[in-house]
Amino acid sequence: MLKFIFSEQFLISTILFATPILFASFAALISKKAGILNINVEGTMSLSALAGGLVSYATKSWFVGLLAAVVTGIIMNFIFAAFSMKLKTDKILTGIALNTLASGLSIYVLYAVIGVKGDSSLNPSVLIPNINIPLLSKIPIIGKAIFGQNLLVYVAIIAVILIIFLLNRTKLGMHIKAVGHNEEAAKSVSIKVNQIKIIALIITGLFAGLGGAYLSMVYLSYFSAGMVAGRGFIGIAAEAMGQGKPLLTLLFALLFGAVDYFAVGSQTVLSFPYELLNTLPYLMTIIALVIFAVIKKYGTNKINQRSKDDETEKV
Repeated sequence: MLKFIFSEQFLISTILFATPILFASFAALISKKAGILNINVEGTMSLSALAGGLVSYATKSWFVGLLAAVVTGIIMNFIFAAFSMKLKTDKILTGIALNTLASGLSIYVLYAVIGVKGDSSLNPSVLIPNINIPLLSKIPIIGKAIFGQNLLVYVAIIAVILIIFLLNRTKLGMHIKAVGHNEEAAKSVSIKVNQIKIIALIITGLFAGLGGAYLSMVYLSYFSAGMVAGRGFIGIAAEAMGQGKPLLTLLFALLFGAVDYFAVGSQTVLSFPYELLNTLPYLMTIIALVIFAVIKKYGTNKINQRSKDDETEKV
């Protein structure tokens, strides 16, 4: 077991399994920073995966397929914005409705286009290429894991840096955080709240689209119904545990990716039923959120108690 966990393959696969979760967590992070609880990440990834797979097959171009996936992600978030901002619908109910719509619509479109309802394996996607950095990719254990990964893995790593820069060093980032913190205060200093929210949702759609494209053009070579398998929600959990901090969110996404791969890879090592092992990522999500909630509550109570003690001393 230890040999399996500390192997080169485990490290490589952890990164591969964590990447779609990381894109989902970035999507959740940006929308939450703008004060929008967007649980539509799951459905957006599903339709983006479908668009990426079918368009790349039709055009024989991975780039056009990737572009289609991203555009689909942005369109889904425009729809979310239209309902939640223009029509003033409940954001959670809107997200649930769009997730349900995406689940059924993806199967309908798949059947309408290629005549099958399960997957597009007979019409395989054009895969997004891997990038092997000369010499560095030959380093034992970490070489292939860090310097021989897929293009989208590097995009995800660069995205961490860009998000940190966006939120802390740009006017747009400051406005996004201001809107998320207090809309009325943001309006009082002439920030266009709705415009900022729409921009945040566009960025959210971009990341969710990349996550969907990864699933059908890297993780698998085709679209399969239900292939997102809760990764959108796990990404939201990773963002919540990361407390809106990109680097901490990255670490939790990697943790969930490791558990996800462990559930798959250990089926040949352990004698446990594979159905039980497949529940590990979701069980881990629940346990992690409970631990996070307890720690947060304890920390809040401690701060409140310290404040009361200081007030007592002053009296």
